[in-house]
Amino acid sequence: MMPTNLPQSANLAPDPSDPLSILILAGGASRRMGRDKAWLEMDGAPMIAQVLNRLLPIAAEFVISTNSPDVFARLAHGLPVPLITAPDRYINAGPLAGLHAGLSAIRTEWAFAVATDMPFVNPDVIRGMQALSAGHDAVIPRITSSGHTNPEPEPLHALYHTRCLPSIEARLAAGERRLVSFLPDIDVIYAEDRAMRPLDPHYLSFMNINTPDDWERALSLLANQ
Repeated sequence: MMPTNLPQSANLAPDPSDPLSILILAGGASRRMGRDKAWLEMDGAPMIAQVLNRLLPIAAEFVISTNSPDVFARLAHGLPVPLITAPDRYINAGPLAGLHAGLSAIRTEWAFAVATDMPFVNPDVIRGMQALSAGHDAVIPRITSSGHTNPEPEPLHALYHTRCLPSIEARLAAGERRLVSFLPDIDVIYAEDRAMRPLDPHYLSFMNINTPDDWERALSLLANQ
């Protein structure tokens, strides 16, 4: 199906009653950072722990997509909800394989997929997205962030239903690796600036930590919060 744009009159009231899996993609190479971003210390804890703590209020479970499960399994200690790891079933197939592994492992119908390097992820934004999900296969923000003039989709800050799996598998079987490759095959609703900006005026929820400069900015933001 063709993607659907968010209607102006869409109801953004959150619906926290639906169980939601949190899928954290932790398979990046961290080349620009020079070390594994997941374990960078932030306020006395690794960055991935910051992501877990921020999303715990809306999490029925955590699923970490990683090919190093033993490293991440220890994060389950002390969590009040389950945490499992999901290695890729399609080897060397990029982030699309990570999304496939995670969606295949969740025990709910919906997952919020997020990168491990987004330490300011905002549950209010996700609840607003969740309220738009009825009748669709995915909810993807399409926002105008700093340094851009055109709205950009954020497929690693998005909601996906398990109905996406056949389309993802078909793309992987065809040799696709791009995370957005299967979107033309499903029913997507895009959450535009007008929906996202009131929930997160500075778009901190979408901030990625890719470089040492990004990291210094994140630490400064955290100190000022």
